Amino acid sequence: MLSDWRVRLRSLFRRATVERELDAELRSHFDQLADSYIQQGLSRADAVRRASLTFGGFDQVKEAHRDARGTALVESVLRDLRYAMRQGRKSPGFTLLAMLCLGLGIGVNTAIFGVLNAVMLRPMPVTDPERLLLVMRGHGEAFSYPHYLALRDRSRLLSGLTATVPMESDLDVDGDSDIAVAEVVSANYAEVIGLRLSTGRWFTDDHEPAAVISDSVWERTFQRSPDVIGRTIRSESQSYTIVGVTSPEFGGVFAPMRTDLWVPVRTRPRLAARLDEDRAFNMLMVFGRLRPGATAAQASAELTAIDAQLKSDRFSSQAPPPPIVANVVRGQPNRSGRALAVPLATLLGAVVGLVLLIACANVGHLLLARGALRHRELVLRRALGASRSRLVQQLLAEAAMLSLGGAVFGAVLAVWTNWLLQATFPASVAVFALHVDLSLDWRALAFAALVASLTAVLCGLPSAWRASHVAAGMSIARQVRGSRSQRRPLGLIAQVAMSLVLLFVAGNFLQGLAQLQNTDPGFDVAGRFYAHTALPSSSSDVERRRLFYADVLERVRAIPGVQAAALTSILPLIPAGSDCLSALGQTMIATTRSEIGSGYFRTLGIALVAGEEFAPEQLASADAPVIVNESLARAVWPHRSPVGERVSIGCDAPEPAVVVGVARDSAIRRVGEVPKPHLYRQLMRRPGGTFTTIVVATHGNPTGMTHSMRQALLSMGQGIRIYEVQPLALPVEQSHAAERWLTSLLTAFGLLALALSAVGLYGLVAYRVSRRTQELGVRMALGASRRDVFREVMWHGLAIVLVGVVIGELLTAALTGIAASALEGVGRSGPALHIAVGIIWVVVALAACYFPSARAARVDPVVALRHD
Repeated sequence: MLSDWRVRLRSLFRRATVERELDAELRSHFDQLADSYIQQGLSRADAVRRASLTFGGFDQVKEAHRDARGTALVESVLRDLRYAMRQGRKSPGFTLLAMLCLGLGIGVNTAIFGVLNAVMLRPMPVTDPERLLLVMRGHGEAFSYPHYLALRDRSRLLSGLTATVPMESDLDVDGDSDIAVAEVVSANYAEVIGLRLSTGRWFTDDHEPAAVISDSVWERTFQRSPDVIGRTIRSESQSYTIVGVTSPEFGGVFAPMRTDLWVPVRTRPRLAARLDEDRAFNMLMVFGRLRPGATAAQASAELTAIDAQLKSDRFSSQAPPPPIVANVVRGQPNRSGRALAVPLATLLGAVVGLVLLIACANVGHLLLARGALRHRELVLRRALGASRSRLVQQLLAEAAMLSLGGAVFGAVLAVWTNWLLQATFPASVAVFALHVDLSLDWRALAFAALVASLTAVLCGLPSAWRASHVAAGMSIARQVRGSRSQRRPLGLIAQVAMSLVLLFVAGNFLQGLAQLQNTDPGFDVAGRFYAHTALPSSSSDVERRRLFYADVLERVRAIPGVQAAALTSILPLIPAGSDCLSALGQTMIATTRSEIGSGYFRTLGIALVAGEEFAPEQLASADAPVIVNESLARAVWPHRSPVGERVSIGCDAPEPAVVVGVARDSAIRRVGEVPKPHLYRQLMRRPGGTFTTIVVATHGNPTGMTHSMRQALLSMGQGIRIYEVQPLALPVEQSHAAERWLTSLLTAFGLLALALSAVGLYGLVAYRVSRRTQELGVRMALGASRRDVFREVMWHGLAIVLVGVVIGELLTAALTGIAASALEGVGRSGPALHIAVGIIWVVVALAACYFPSARAARVDPVVALRHD
């Protein structure tokens, strides 16, 4: 068997040598046969004649030997590919145009595949990623700390189980503070995850006051200094010694949010206390590492059995819990990130898929046109004995060569497009940095190869199918001009329709983005700025902390130009906390929540439609005062004012509260969102030492006051940390970053589809003019004016476009609300957009048809009559 393959490979790659050896061997056998006849008494001439009759023709014997090697198909394909290359060199313009069209389609598809690859397919950049499991219950429920410990101690199929709590935190280096995402983790995190460090080590136990920082922090804050190990930083009022730096490609398990800090779980006292005391605190993401030989299904079954035993030991009467599922980690483990990214990647994939179809249709038209010009060649081949399948194979080989060239060009374009996607990807959401690796890997290259193979088939089939219907007895003298095709240009009509759909989608998103940017967020932006701070107090006494906050506001309000100032736990458009509210006799309603100080609504210009703001005297009341927004008021008290109503607030341990006001709906998480129930609590009722945001209203431009604000706060001392002092307009503008990125991509792809279709239209009309040169000359010789010829050719191209526009408009009728479904708060587009994209295509069609039409009008009848 091995020798057979060696012979086959040798015949493919050393064909000339093998042919010489075969010829020598056959001649040796022939001479031996002739000599044997001479020895039998025949003359040499008779011996040679008889040997020829016995041996057969050399060419026939050689063909039999070649067939016996089993390489005939490969050899014929190689011959077809060499012939295709010669054909390409003979028509460089055609070849480059076809490769360019296919390269654009393949390149953008490969680049967008990189987005889906990063979200869903690529393993995490860790050691043995195929053994890393994400452990969750049901549809993604997290675990409590005691539950995690029980699973960790009882599992036998996992070599380790680790827990992490991704959370908003801060990072203070030598007094310079910044907001960061931190993972509070168990000490075996690096071992279980398989994390590789750029330098240093991981912390040894859950109590060590040590921290590992990200490569981004190492570069941004420490300029990659090797002395970073041993430096002291602060986070959440705790001091840590840096012991390690993660590798550049690892961004944490909460992607797309970039993790910048990892600390042991027992070094955060408040979190550690809650993990131990609150069994309902299900906030842990759990990861496991398979032992060699074990499978994810086996680990899931084992963990589910352990979980059922734990539940039966504690609550024997309850129904069994949902099963625990342990899946190999692919892409981003963060389910919320995947939930947002998958629809985005799907939309972009559908768009670039249409771009590829348009490119294939374009090249298919070019191949059909060239096939028509090669009609005599194909007829001659059929007359000389070529089979239909042989002609099909040859034309598919030519399409494959174009697709291969397009794939090479597409790979280069994909790298460039991928770099552009990465460079323009939003750097942050709210105040948190993003880490998304869109780089291309072997999966992207395999995808590009698959797409190139499909394009070869899609582009080559129409011309191959037409060639297969060439009759062997057809007159060789038949000219192309005598068989003008009457087929309707359905492919070009489809191109126009598809490109119009993509242009409409892009316009729909552009319209939606403009609508979002003009949407009233529900609070005043002009003249407002904010400061993200941590305001600690040296005293644990609640009253003294209140006095400290009051002093902060007094100093801020004393800054020249400040009109009002207030405190809040979270700035609008930064993801708010969750809470629950229930009124007497009603079911509990889930809400978002923020804690605010007195004067918050006045500072941000949010109107109170009923009741009043929080007052200092309410701090001592038994019932906590709360303010609800209009959406929450309508949901709970649809027919009366809620002011004065007693409610319970809190999901786990409800406490009594009384509604003191109703605020106008405003943007909570994003501008343009559908208003949702929101609850405002009184910040000063339980003042803490964590993050606090100061919002300030000024009389003029707030940009020039940020320095005064920073200096006023720093002058208070007591370890106050300031992270960001910016005009409020900045986060409002940044809240549209993802929508702008998506809209820019869709617009670019829509314009690309329009350009490809316009090139196809130009090529079709120009090809039709070249084929009708003699006909046009005859018509002009018989009295047709140049204007008539110009109008006729122009109308032919416009008729194709108008049919495609009508079909495209019908298709877009179902897509009118696509931006409204993808962008919250955006309404459906009206007829103006449909009219606009139709007009754009007609204008482009006029430009594409003008030059071929002008060339047709300049045909010289005398020259045309001689045209071959």
